[in-house]
Formats: sequence, structure tokens, C-alpha cells
Amino acid sequence: MAAQPSPARALQRGRRDARGERRRAELLEAAIHLIGAHGIDGVTHRAVAAAAGVPAASTSYYFRSKDELIHEALRTLAEREIDRLRARREALGDAVADLEVTTEALAAWIEEQLTPDGRVAMLAQYQLQLEAARRPEAREILQAWKDGTDDLSETAMRSLGARDVRTAAILLVCAIDGLRLRLLASGHEPLEGPELRSVLRALLAGLTAR
Repeated sequence: MAAQPSPARALQRGRRDARGERRRAELLEAAIHLIGAHGIDGVTHRAVAAAAGVPAASTSYYFRSKDELIHEALRTLAEREIDRLRARREALGDAVADLEVTTEALAAWIEEQLTPDGRVAMLAQYQLQLEAARRPEAREILQAWKDGTDDLSETAMRSLGARDVRTAAILLVCAIDGLRLRLLASGHEPLEGPELRSVLRALLAGLTAR
């Protein structure tokens, strides 16, 4: 079974009641938005508090340092993304074995990320993953994120009848990552509608060809 992206947290600062958890979540959401909109350098305690609409001292009350804030933002994104993907997989049920159904589900997921808010969130994901690659203390979160993604990809490839499930799953993750980066990059016409579905259908069909 794949590892869950929930390694033990260091002792949290700040209030631990419902109000404190809400404030902490607001600050993390603000940090994620700033990372997606302005990069890691856009994150300061003052900027995060301003984006969250809370007093300037709030960020340092809940997070010891910028490093801790970035670490927790990475954890939040990892858990959220895997939960979202698992929910989509569960909603498909046995229909995941249908090439057209899986193509449509993948296309809808990608199109969600092409909205203004979706693009900011996707940029934050990649910014945080790259930053975490330089941080040994973030290795456990990245591994859990990878394991969760691989597990979902292997489930799809197995259901679609891939001969070599492990290899097909790795290729699927890499291809989807590459496609998402292409859609983010300036100078590229975005794939959408029938064209996006045609590309995804060809990808899935190629990975599961016998």
C-alpha cells in the first residue's frame, strides 16, 4: 500500500483550538497563493499575513520561520492533491477501465488547472516541489507525494489492461507532468476541448497497447 503524505509534524506553535487551526490554515493558503503568484521569494511573514488579511504578527505566532512555513505549505499541497486525486478515482469506480471515461476524467482534471486560480495552484506545486528537492527535511513529504501519485497511476494502468503496469504508470506520471508544464509555459497555445482529449486518449492507448 502506498505511503500516506502525513509524516509526523513538529510541535506546532500557536493556538490549537478550532479558531487557531482555522487561522493556521488561512496563513498556509495565503502562503501557497503567494508562492504560485510570485515564487518562493514572495513569501515573507508580513506578506503572508497581509494576503491572509490578518495582523502582521500572526505568521510568526504560528510559524517559527519562513522555512517552517514553506515546509508546511508543501505538506498541505501534497495531502490535498493526493486526496483530490483519490476522490476522483473513487468517483470513477469500475468505469476507470473504460478508456473514454478515464480520458475524460484526466482532461477535466487538467482543465481545472488552467483556470486562473488553478494555474496559481499548479505553479505553487511545482515551485514547492523544486524547493523541497533542495531540503533533506522535506524528503519524506516528497516521497509520500510520489508514492501516492504512483499508486493512483498504477491503479489506472492496471484497470486499463497495461501489460507492464509499473512502467506504464511511471510513463503516465511523467507524461502528465510534462503536459502540465507545457500548458504553463509561455508561448504555447493551450490544449483544450477535443484536442486535449485526443492527446490524452492517444497517451493512454499507447501505454496500454498489447
